[in-house]
Amino acid sequence: MVDIEELVPERVGGFCGILAPFIAYGLISISILVNPDFSFASSALSELGATDVAYNNIFNFGLIFSGLLFIIFLVGMFRLTESQVGLVGLSGIIVGAICLILVGVFPMGTDPHWLLALLFYSFSIGGMIIFGLDQFLEFEHVWGVLVWSNLAFALIAISLVAVLEPGGVAIYEVIGSIPIMQFGIVFGTRLFAE
Repeated sequence: MVDIEELVPERVGGFCGILAPFIAYGLISISILVNPDFSFASSALSELGATDVAYNNIFNFGLIFSGLLFIIFLVGMFRLTESQVGLVGLSGIIVGAICLILVGVFPMGTDPHWLLALLFYSFSIGGMIIFGLDQFLEFEHVWGVLVWSNLAFALIAISLVAVLEPGGVAIYEVIGSIPIMQFGIVFGTRLFAE
């Protein structure tokens, strides 16, 4: 029987973790450029992939492809933990990545879209909280602090934006995705260097 972490070589997993955020943000940026009606002040990112929007496939493909890359990365990450806590955390983030793929498969204008988007953020952030706890329990305090401080930054930033200038949902979506993307880049680099 093959251990799950052996399915993905370290360097491949690390590369996928580094690449996924650039694919996601790159294709989201292209989607914004080709959709002049989009506004961070009044839109949701999901509007870029809505069923009635021209070029929605750019946005949706970005979510699907980056979600697949993130799953490959996370399977490679299993080698960085031996505890059940870490495995639960990483599994939660994998469920979040699956939900991200499904957000691209079921774009805005389809029934499950909003639920899947909510589940993406919930499972990803919940999994990161649990994985951060694992890093503390495994005496990898620097990594635990990094994960939790990124999440705290996002929470504070979202709170400030909501109080000072409540605008479109897109602002909150981008801020909320930053810790997830930083997780991919930082731990992808760590995995790549192992």
